[in-house]
Amino acid sequence: MQPRPYYHLCKSLSDEPPQPVWSKNVVLSAFRPDMIAELHVLLTASYQAVGNIVPPLRDWWQALSNDEEYDAGLIFPVTDIQGQLIAFAHCWSSAFIKDIVVHPDWRRQGIGEALLLHCFQVFQLRGAENVCLKVEGNNPFGAERLYRRLGMVDI
Repeated sequence: MQPRPYYHLCKSLSDEPPQPVWSKNVVLSAFRPDMIAELHVLLTASYQAVGNIVPPLRDWWQALSNDEEYDAGLIFPVTDIQGQLIAFAHCWSSAFIKDIVVHPDWRRQGIGEALLLHCFQVFQLRGAENVCLKVEGNNPFGAERLYRRLGMVDI
């Protein structure tokens, strides 16, 4: 049997999620429109590392921002103390984590976990029962392991 191309994982939000723990060297920032190009660069590099392609900036942003589930308040950039973008999560209004990306130089420092826990909290406050995402089965960055460790299960 061939492996599945991706896993669809969800987490129940019936219990309060743990508080995210942020490194002293990073800042969860508010999304600003002037970050769009930086988000695209980070996302493109991450997707290319696993053999996927992100459309060119203009096409990507137009499709994203015109989607019925788009909400700028659900883009969660993380910067270093100099203000450089190092990670972000982007979620749809349906309590779906569309993308979560951490720059390679910042991986294995708890940023992905803190971002994920932040997303859980945001959707619990919005009244969502579950939060979901998809992850490729061949993701080399340990994403699936992280998601499962934080209580996400196959649906």
